[in-house]
Amino acid sequence: MQLSQLKAFCAVAQTGSISGAARVLNRVPSGITVRIQQLEQDLGCELFLRDRHGMSLSPSGRQLLDHAQRVLDLTDNMRLLMRDEDLGGRLVIGALDVVLVDFMPALIGKFRKRYADVRLDIRHEASEDLVRHVADGALDIALTDGPVRSNALESRLAFVDEMLLITEQDHPPVERPSELNCAELYGFRHDCSFRFRMDRWLAEDQVHHLPVTEIESYHTMLACVTAGMGAAWVLRSVLQTLPGHQQVRSHSLGAAGYTEIHYVWRSGHLPSNARRLMDTGEELSLHRRERGWNRDGGAG
Repeated sequence: MQLSQLKAFCAVAQTGSISGAARVLNRVPSGITVRIQQLEQDLGCELFLRDRHGMSLSPSGRQLLDHAQRVLDLTDNMRLLMRDEDLGGRLVIGALDVVLVDFMPALIGKFRKRYADVRLDIRHEASEDLVRHVADGALDIALTDGPVRSNALESRLAFVDEMLLITEQDHPPVERPSELNCAELYGFRHDCSFRFRMDRWLAEDQVHHLPVTEIESYHTMLACVTAGMGAAWVLRSVLQTLPGHQQVRSHSLGAAGYTEIHYVWRSGHLPSNARRLMDTGEELSLHRRERGWNRDGGAG
């Protein structure tokens, strides 16, 4: 018996369906189905009554529900105990790579000066993985493209940025994908929210002929664009840190490029150190606005 199986069981019991549980837990429905089947096989009984109206608890399921919820509550309390913020404690933070380039160094530096006893564990992952690991308790808090819409999660705006399209310098102005004159586009893998947005941007203009080459490095993307091989999407704040960024042309994507980075945490489970991190970040965001960042993510 695994905690993930108990979480899936409680979520189905709460929502009355596999699809509802998948939304709450940020999982695919097939994964929820497998966990329920595994739990029923392990216990040797049927936990749900299934009909065309949905799923309801069987007598065995009703008996299990209270015990399963107590096990999950005890697990959550144990995590909090092991991260005792009053004694310094440990804060596990997840972030997109782009956040680690510009925003995170200043945030961590200021946080360490104030809370030197807190042990920090900082991990970078794709947006889909960050959301999943916050939901299952592996991360205390994450900074990712948002806002995140889930009953299991809460979020708060960290800062605003802008996605830019970059091309070789002599490329004509681009306002829509059909105006791109290049052989390929560069982006991150499919579980990255910025890649989702790039694909949607292309689809809305019915551009299907441009292949997207997956590159996990903005430095490499910039080098390929500079060499005239293609185009890429890059955050404005990241582009300004890359050596050679003056050798490409940047194009505003308008509303499609507007980017919000959010703090994300489990509903009802915000450690005090995570709250302190967000409060520290508020000061940095204010400083960014004072430097001239407007709501569209660009310099005002």
